[in-house]
Amino acid sequence: SSPAASAALPGSNVGLGWYNIHRKRLQKFAEQYFALEPAAVQVLRSQGERDTSLNAVKVSRAGFTELRARLPVLNQYYTYTGMHGGTPDSRYLAKIKDIILAWCDKNEPTGKPIDETNFENLLRVIKARWADFTVSEQSRINTWLQALRSSKEAWAFIPANGEGSLQYGNHYTHHYKILLMVYDLLGMTTAYAGVLNALDAFALVNFPYGNASVTVPGDMPRAAVDVGESIDYIRRDALHYHHYNLEPWLEIALIEGGTRYQTIVERAFTFLENQILNAPVKHYEFAATTDPFDGLRWQASHPEYLQPQAMYRPDRAARVVFAYDYYRRLSNPLFQVDARLINAAVRSDVLPSFWYYYFRWVFGGMYG
Repeated sequence: SSPAASAALPGSNVGLGWYNIHRKRLQKFAEQYFALEPAAVQVLRSQGERDTSLNAVKVSRAGFTELRARLPVLNQYYTYTGMHGGTPDSRYLAKIKDIILAWCDKNEPTGKPIDETNFENLLRVIKARWADFTVSEQSRINTWLQALRSSKEAWAFIPANGEGSLQYGNHYTHHYKILLMVYDLLGMTTAYAGVLNALDAFALVNFPYGNASVTVPGDMPRAAVDVGESIDYIRRDALHYHHYNLEPWLEIALIEGGTRYQTIVERAFTFLENQILNAPVKHYEFAATTDPFDGLRWQASHPEYLQPQAMYRPDRAARVVFAYDYYRRLSNPLFQVDARLINAAVRSDVLPSFWYYYFRWVFGGMYG
């Protein structure tokens, strides 16, 4: 039985099997999202912002919710309606296309990695639904893809005033993930291979254990002591940033489709797992951060990240847990992440930003 069996919905669904219960959940969320208008944003504004109460940031984050949860869940449900001999529900396809075209017509890419990492599912659904668009619609999408490609290629890793340190950290991982997806969609095979080669070199400094070239003042406050420890954790003293760096690595590994990055993600996940389940002391986020941006940002808008409220919550790693277990099961169906981590992740499945990852994990990617 599934470790998430306790997540069954109450009421009329009690008599359903476990998978059918979750299909009902998928349908419920998709129906909620169907009623909403597209939330496309012209210029995303979140990366480097200290105060998330600003209206422009709120608008961007509402757009992120659509990209992270609404669009992929609608696509998962639409895929489900066309399986097992069923007729695909064309209303949902129309909604999916409306959302995609709204973003492609309105959004002006800036190249900022932390803003545009949220395009992950937009790009994924574009690829899955490409044949459903007319030639004219495909042209509109291509225009946006080319603008996104240009902005990513032109992006310079120079932080804005007070934005924090970017060198070798998660900004690069998120940047490479989206660039890889764009090149894949545009059929740019040489550029795609170039990103993979860049990622091979980047991994040596993103996980710097034993790499003397990054153990110098200005890069890290200390040397890495664990093979799976990310430079983000070393600088920021926050497991949040370690798993935020690992999330795009897992998606990169899934996009690549082989075992090229399996060792990297295995080591990074094992480090996270040990910190959560086996650490000798409880971890307070950012307690020893060397980046002044952390203090400025959390004081402005996230006081819960300051001691004593800043105890790391394992359920914050839900996306990583679902993605890692899914990735490993693709090559080894008998693989299973520690049940304690799965249980912690399942407690977060009510959060919209986790639903795509949760349903992909539940159904083994069958619905996207």
